[in-house]
Amino acid sequence: MKGTTWMALAFLAVALVFTGDRLRLSRPDPRVLLVAHTLTTASEQEAIQEAFRRFEAAHPGVRVRQVVMNSETYQTVGWRLLMRSRRPPDVYFLWRGYKTELAIRRGQALDMAPHLQPGVLEALAPAAVLRRGTAVYHLPQSVDISNLIWFNRRIFEEAGLGEPAELEQWLADCRRLRERGVLPLIQGNRDLWPLGNLAAEFMGQALPPETVERCFAAGEQVPEQAAEGLAPLARLAAEGAFDLPGVMERGAVAGFNDIDAKVFWLSGRAAQHIIGSWLLADIRDAEERGELRFPVGVAPVPHGVGQTDAMTAVVTGWMVHADTPNPQAAVDLVAEFVSRRCQERFAALGGLSARLDAGEFTDHPLARRALEILRRTPVWVAPPDTAFAPEQARAFYEVAARVAAGRLDARQAVAAWNEKKAALAGKGL
Repeated sequence: MKGTTWMALAFLAVALVFTGDRLRLSRPDPRVLLVAHTLTTASEQEAIQEAFRRFEAAHPGVRVRQVVMNSETYQTVGWRLLMRSRRPPDVYFLWRGYKTELAIRRGQALDMAPHLQPGVLEALAPAAVLRRGTAVYHLPQSVDISNLIWFNRRIFEEAGLGEPAELEQWLADCRRLRERGVLPLIQGNRDLWPLGNLAAEFMGQALPPETVERCFAAGEQVPEQAAEGLAPLARLAAEGAFDLPGVMERGAVAGFNDIDAKVFWLSGRAAQHIIGSWLLADIRDAEERGELRFPVGVAPVPHGVGQTDAMTAVVTGWMVHADTPNPQAAVDLVAEFVSRRCQERFAALGGLSARLDAGEFTDHPLARRALEILRRTPVWVAPPDTAFAPEQARAFYEVAARVAAGRLDARQAVAAWNEKKAALAGKGL
């Protein structure tokens, strides 16, 4: 692939765009597609280069150039600077949420629907496609399920338990495990997002989307109704799901991080670990090394009777800039990224594909179960730190951490959340 530009820092990327392209081009060349993304590893580069070669073979005369940054640089400053440059990328990679909404509001996102060939959308899980009415703005590269219940099948079988189908059943199962002297759940919440994302999932299950939006909107009061969404986490904490005398002290989850919790669970000292789909890679590694001590099951976080079947998921994917001089070619490139051959290649690297046929990409039973959960869950909720303004997400995570540690009940949490939002409003946030 010719013309690949590799940059580790955003200012170098923007320097290229501001100086090199400004000097060479009075207007963007429709024969050159600029693609900005964060697929930096050698294996990811091999996979995406294959996609570029297939695209260029199908589009004679059109070339692809990359602007590649590490994820942290891209998410914090690189993407914003690229979008403000005289030569913004034709195709760009984003986590779905706050930034994708920003791009749509600013007119930086093309409606891809008129340019997509038949069958492209039909091959994808509907919840993975970002739509506004009939418009299509974002197509998925991969999905991470933020909250899954990974459970020790041996402990469950000894306790006479199966996969929980409903919230009250799960809470009762946690009580039963504790009565048997088993720590029901382990998670580390030192970094706030692990149990904050679980709380967000409960919110998405219990509340209408517009109520959740209001909770995180700047200058808006959190309604009392939000207590319904925080109640399951408060009950887990109050009923001792995260603690057990002699094993885990009450409130100790605040001192663990997610890695500590993973090691704790893999050692067999807790029945369940709540973490995302990325744990599958660690389980596979343990299996290959012969170090997995027990059979593993995986289940979605159950919702209450009459509530929404929703899960928290991080969707990464592709958008096309509204000002691209070659919209058809740009959309065709995105279609190549979500094609079966490209998605199967990336799935081999450990990612979950949002394609409906992704179960055919693996023979691992846990991977297939995760994909089944993905396919069957009709509503996906983005984690707060990708869906909303960072300061609003942080306020929620801090309150959820106090709930998980047993320091606030659901109604107290709403009051504390409103105090934090009032403080932010005083700063104009």
